[in-house]
Amino acid sequence: MSLIELTHVSKKVKGQVLLEDVNLTISSGEIAVFEGINGSGKTLVLKAILGLIRTSGQIKINDQQLKAGDAFPIQAGIMIENPSVLEEFTGKRNLELLAKLLPSVDNAQIEQLLTQFELPIDGHKRVKKFSLGMRQKLGIAQAMLGNSELIILDEPTNALDAESIDRLIAYIHELNKQGTTFLIASHDREFVTKVANRQFLVKAGHVYEN
Repeated sequence: MSLIELTHVSKKVKGQVLLEDVNLTISSGEIAVFEGINGSGKTLVLKAILGLIRTSGQIKINDQQLKAGDAFPIQAGIMIENPSVLEEFTGKRNLELLAKLLPSVDNAQIEQLLTQFELPIDGHKRVKKFSLGMRQKLGIAQAMLGNSELIILDEPTNALDAESIDRLIAYIHELNKQGTTFLIASHDREFVTKVANRQFLVKAGHVYEN
């Protein structure tokens, strides 16, 4: 059974076509990457799948029909566009606050993610003093928190150096082996080639499987 299914999904705003007749299925355990230039519609595809925008057509998640504004049918870790972080707190405190909303997250998992993404575990450095790369890694760590069935990452390599990208790829593959499904939007072709086992090209609102 498909985890995600889009059938004839389109989005128009004031006569402008943003997504046009998107049809795709994604099964559990896949790393599906949507590649395309900025403005091609990659982020809109992710937002449609999450029910964050209204579209025509049909979207099913885990065989449940999704409508914009409804509760998402499964637990998902999400980073869309810019990381959503609280600048007055430390990275660790940001994860601790998010963990209160998730089942079965303990301090060990929080510290493991901070270590994985080379972020401070101790100390009092607040997020407002983080570099862009550190903020990006914290946003990714937030999405990874809680062992979600589905993780959605929008342009995760932004502001990351080559070593951090390699670490991210390895960690995505590690979680994927444990059964996590990934949806990723990226314009970084080298990253896409290394991380994906399903590749989609998004061009002018159309989605084509490579």
